[in-house]
Amino acid sequence: MAVDKTIYNTLFDKYGVQVISTDGTNRAVFNAFLQPLRYKNKIYLSGVPTELGYDGLNKYLLLAPPEVDNTFLEDKSYTIYFGEDTFSADHCEPVYLGKKKLYYWAIVHKEG
Repeated sequence: MAVDKTIYNTLFDKYGVQVISTDGTNRAVFNAFLQPLRYKNKIYLSGVPTELGYDGLNKYLLLAPPEVDNTFLEDKSYTIYFGEDTFSADHCEPVYLGKKKLYYWAIVHKEG
């Protein structure tokens, strides 16, 4: 099963939000998906209860296109900006289909 790169990238371009990752010198601008993580267990009871579980309003899932240099997502010296909110990456991994990189997923936390 082959993934058409142009169709796949259209999803990020059309439905993603603009994200900027920078360390002050180097900068990457790309479209990504950003959504809050919800926890089903009761470890995070200080969060907001929702239909899907507790929303701690601090941890987010970031899905980024495969063309982004992983340094912008993995290096702790980089800050990720979405609008006026700033985030730092806790963990990042690429997702592959065979040998083809499809996207990155990262757990990020809101700063401040």
